[in-house]
Amino acid sequence: MKRLVIYFHYDPAGRIDTACRVAVQAMQKYARVIFVTNGTLNPADRVWVRQSGAGRIERENTGFDVGAYREALLSLGREELAGYEEVILMNYTLAGPVCTLEPMLAAMDARRELDFWGLTRHYAMKSARFGGNVLEHIQSHFLALRPRLFNSEDFWRYWQEMKLPESYEQSVICHETRFTPYFAAKGYVWDTYVQTDDMKDVFVNPIMACPRELLQNRGCPFFKRRSLFTPYADELRRTDGMAARELCGYIQSETDFPLDLLVVSLLKTQPLAALAQNLHWRYLVEKRHTAPADPAALGLKLIRYELPAADPVTDWYNQQAAAEADALLGEAAAWFEKEPLLGILSPSVPLYAGCTSARRAQWLAALPALREKAPVPVDEAPLPAPNCGWMLVRESAFPDGIPECKTQLDAWRLALTAQENGAYAAPFETAAQAVARADILNAYETAAARPADVAKQLGRLIKHRLQK
Repeated sequence: MKRLVIYFHYDPAGRIDTACRVAVQAMQKYARVIFVTNGTLNPADRVWVRQSGAGRIERENTGFDVGAYREALLSLGREELAGYEEVILMNYTLAGPVCTLEPMLAAMDARRELDFWGLTRHYAMKSARFGGNVLEHIQSHFLALRPRLFNSEDFWRYWQEMKLPESYEQSVICHETRFTPYFAAKGYVWDTYVQTDDMKDVFVNPIMACPRELLQNRGCPFFKRRSLFTPYADELRRTDGMAARELCGYIQSETDFPLDLLVVSLLKTQPLAALAQNLHWRYLVEKRHTAPADPAALGLKLIRYELPAADPVTDWYNQQAAAEADALLGEAAAWFEKEPLLGILSPSVPLYAGCTSARRAQWLAALPALREKAPVPVDEAPLPAPNCGWMLVRESAFPDGIPECKTQLDAWRLALTAQENGAYAAPFETAAQAVARADILNAYETAAARPADVAKQLGRLIKHRLQK
């Protein structure tokens, strides 16, 4: 089958990461690829596109994926598209493939009754954010079109009349959630390769809610890179919070996909707190009878720095945490052998509520200074580490040398530099602390279910604030 793939890409720094290269090269085995980027590519990345044999369009960063697809389609024109048997609109938000594409393409080639098809679908839902009633639709990260559709007046009118979106929400409303019902209403037949109708009463968005299930049991060759950094509060509203960790475990153990290289790329473009929450970068350490690892032999450096002063109870717990962690130094160091992208490891924030609130207050106060010089994105969620005035640092994560670190602000800047270099900072704790943390969370959840308890706790908080 003669195919064309229009592959949409965006990177604020003009880089084409390994995940994009893997996807393009995989699709090139079955199709001609035109690489469309919103922005300007780095010279070396532009050379890679040319050497790969793909066509290239560099355009102004307007209209999101909709603008990129529209410009590519209208630039190619109706006559050129008529020479293809299938045109695929695909974008960089998909990572993979984690397996051969042959089964998917063969299965869908056999379904000649289809006018368009996709990889996965999103089920109907109500969403004020996305225009109210969202109908069931093919997700726009992979949309394959057949001649009866792309040779039609309906198709070209759709794109010619398309308004370029000015926000992500507008992009979803004007194209992603509209395309499928718009053409289905005109009599065009569609379906998706990955079948998930048995779970539509459970998840409206299966590729995000249960990606491992789709890869492991339903033949899905791709996953969403957003799985690794989606807002964690959203995850907890729709899942048990383990989707990304389970996905990564499956990819690492059962596929050859270079997941670590994707993570390195995401560390440069996403806030560390979001990645850390979804991937659960928190490590258990226990004192063992076996000989602990030697930090120096592993290329690690122990750094201590001064913590900002807080109230006496918070100071006491921070000092205790740092002192108790000293006995676990060797065991903590062993995690650097197991986790090649781990750059900084420090004790977790003590479980006393005052420590958490003090750290957040200090972070928000430091945020303007951090953002001014930050080499990577920084948001209002504090970095997971360093904490407690104590950290182990992988020296190779700082090819230009480890910067001087005397204060908490220095420590956070150190973590952001490591992140720019493709390494992450994480906390460690004992199993007893992890159990206590779970019990505390359960106590909060139980109290939250009782309005009287919530009101009582709020009253105490107001009283303490007024007293201060």
